[in-house]
Amino acid sequence: METKQIIIHKRFFIAIIIISVLSALRSLLIPVHADELTYSKLADNILLGQYYLVNNPSSIAPTIPFVFALFKIKTFPVLGIILNKIFNLCLVGFGFRFIALYLKQQNVSPIFIGGILALTAVNPNAVAWFSTLYPESLIFFGFWGFIYYVSRPPKQSYLIKILAFFILMVFTRYLYAVLGVVILLCYYDYLKENFKNYSLPIVTYSLIFLIPVILWAKYLLNIEEQNLSEISYFNRFKVGNPLLYNIKCGLGLEQHHEVDKINGIPAFASLFIPITGFRNYLISFILIFGFVCGLVKHLKRPAVSKLFISSMLIMLGFVFAGTGFSRYWLVLLPSFYLGYYYLFKLLNIRDKWIVYGSQLVSFIYILNEIRLDILIVNKYL
Repeated sequence: METKQIIIHKRFFIAIIIISVLSALRSLLIPVHADELTYSKLADNILLGQYYLVNNPSSIAPTIPFVFALFKIKTFPVLGIILNKIFNLCLVGFGFRFIALYLKQQNVSPIFIGGILALTAVNPNAVAWFSTLYPESLIFFGFWGFIYYVSRPPKQSYLIKILAFFILMVFTRYLYAVLGVVILLCYYDYLKENFKNYSLPIVTYSLIFLIPVILWAKYLLNIEEQNLSEISYFNRFKVGNPLLYNIKCGLGLEQHHEVDKINGIPAFASLFIPITGFRNYLISFILIFGFVCGLVKHLKRPAVSKLFISSMLIMLGFVFAGTGFSRYWLVLLPSFYLGYYYLFKLLNIRDKWIVYGSQLVSFIYILNEIRLDILIVNKYL
């Protein structure tokens, strides 16, 4: 493509990102609701010195309630909520920076980096969830920071950041503990690089970061053994045959009793198709197969293999937990787009058609978001 065309395409993607951010700000008009109310109650009790939801200790992952408590302003609660939502959007911005650095590291051209970022920003689920008080923005930031640093050459300061991002994710959503496998692979790379220099730091930092995990695990065990928590993520593992039941639900073969729709694999398509409650096995399978094929072709690259392994571990974690829907898949969206990009290159599709296709999808998404902006503004103003 000519230089002039590249500049025009870049400006288009930048415009899409800006409009997406402005659309995301509509959440400032929406009152706290659903799970946000749960976090708010926990935050109120944290400020009173108790990690209680109502009358008993809670087993809900602590990061979001503590962030919620940090932004609580008793005399002007609405301001605290607004600041919290803006903070979450800023976290997503830092996540985008990590994605851009990672893609640059993989020698993805700037125009396609812009395309992946734009498609992520304008995705209906990203616009809907990143500026809310849900964990998605924090998980997004933590995951891509983690991926960027595990993909970098061994360095002691990177090791600390890897463990810090890992702990952040685990204390935000327990399922991300599966990324411990990637940390073990990272340890192997460090020790292979220089056993003498990295063996002691690995042991030392692992023990330091393991302490809060062990203490919190002991706390959770006590709470769950006594069934004290009013709302517990672990209830899904207390039904008749929990493993088989959750796998069926995670594969979309059965509807989980805690939700009102079938989730899991059939819900994967809803990450890309902006239709509420959309479920389709065939489309979801094609979409999953497509990005897997794209990434697998580049598994010889250590950074791509770590991203692939991380994505697969999280997706399998959703299956074994009996969950998985558009909001949960959102953190992995850029890795899906990278897989599709590699697949299109593998199929010898010309760059200009990939760019035009990205712009077309972005334009359709943005029209849908403008429609929703008008509806929400009319409803709450």
